Amino acid sequence: MRFALLAAALLAGCATPVERTAAPAPLPLVDLTDEFAAYADAARGKSDADRVAGLAPAFAALIPEFYDRERAAERYDARVLGALDEFPAKRAGIEAVSRRFAALIVPARASFEAAFGAVPLDRPFFLVHSMGEMDGGTRTLAGHSRLIFGADVIAWIHKDQDMTPFFHHELFHVYHERLFPDCEPVWCNLWTEGLATYVSHALNPGATDAQLLLNLPVPLRAAVEADRPRAICSVVARLGSTRSEDYRALFNFKSDDPALPGRMGYYIGYLVAAEAAKDHSLQELARMQPAEVKPLVERTLARLATCPKEDAS
Repeated sequence: MRFALLAAALLAGCATPVERTAAPAPLPLVDLTDEFAAYADAARGKSDADRVAGLAPAFAALIPEFYDRERAAERYDARVLGALDEFPAKRAGIEAVSRRFAALIVPARASFEAAFGAVPLDRPFFLVHSMGEMDGGTRTLAGHSRLIFGADVIAWIHKDQDMTPFFHHELFHVYHERLFPDCEPVWCNLWTEGLATYVSHALNPGATDAQLLLNLPVPLRAAVEADRPRAICSVVARLGSTRSEDYRALFNFKSDDPALPGRMGYYIGYLVAAEAAKDHSLQELARMQPAEVKPLVERTLARLATCPKEDAS
């Protein structure tokens, strides 16, 4: 396990005395990619049952609950075995992400904080092998929200492109979760994910859709704009829903409508935030509370497309 206090180490060498005084607090990164590699090596040759059963206990004290079956029950055995079987082929890419992670996230944090102020990273965040779950995101583990980065998915999705927009997206979530109460309906997720995507764009005006992750599983802009009313009305029909099926249809890779793309909630949420940004600063948008956001989302979607009344929530 590598525990890195990143900012001080990377900034001290070139900072003036004034800059040292103003330097942000160190980033409490816990890199567990070596531990996963060690587990994969030690598990080689064991039975499939033993390889699956041993993973969660091996990490229980390092990152509680992350590898537990209860948190990732869907196809758990297949996911663990797939991650272990594929690890030798992916090892070099994961190790490359681990080596350069600090040099990438520290300047991204600095540019984010120049716009929003300090990010409250008062608890450790993690770089892990996510078994294909994520490139980055917050997860509730042992009762606490944790910022997690998946080195395996970063190596696959981001490759050699500038990751600053991606880091800004995830840092915004950490910043925003202290300001915006947790809520379950689809409109809440549309707002939080769409606003994070828009903030990433606003702080990086030249960012491509690939850097904003609006290109997965297909180019979302083109796919939604090909039939914008259908896409937006599909969202409108689910705004008040708390069903996991409705969330997955909009924010996971597979849509429940073959004519519409998976993850389209990110792009449609981005459109809502972009419209709201015409009248509000980024900081004002970040501070908006649910009572303001819900009608704003509803009004904005109504301007973007006319939907049958029976489809509206």
